[in-house]
Order: sequence, then C-alpha cells, then structure tokens
Amino acid sequence: MKKRILFIASALLLLGVSCTKEKHCRCAVTHSQAVRIITLTKGNCHDFNYVRYRDVLDVMHVDTVVCTDYPFEADTAIVYNK
Repeated sequence: MKKRILFIASALLLLGVSCTKEKHCRCAVTHSQAVRIITLTKGNCHDFNYVRYRDVLDVMHVDTVVCTDYPFEADTAIVYNK
C-alpha cells in the first residue's frame, strides 16, 4: 500500500513539474525583418498578437507579431566534433 501511495505521489509530482515547462516562442514582426523571442511559462504562442518592449531611451514600443512555437534548426547550437 505504501508503494502505491509513493508511486502515485511521485507520478503527480512529475506531472505537475512537466506542465510548468517554459515555451520559447519565435515571433515575426509584421512589415519588418525583425524577430522577437519570447519565453512563456503558460499559454500558447499563437495567442500573441502584440509585443511591448522598451528601447535604450526608455520609450515604450509595440510590435504587431505573428508567433509560433515550431522548433527551427537555427535555434539549436551546432557543435562540430574535431
């Protein structure tokens, strides 16, 4: 009985930890070649339409974006073994 309770508790803990995984969204700014990378703890990348950020002069800017969570090869580090 103790083994079952321990197994169920560890399975619930593992499920809870896996659900809080961060997502990295790649967002393309419309009418521009700029790309914004956003990290989310919850939600969906496709739900974002606007990104607010401040520049060096502390001016608030708003970009209209189209976001995806599709993994691109360019986002991964390429390591060459010698």
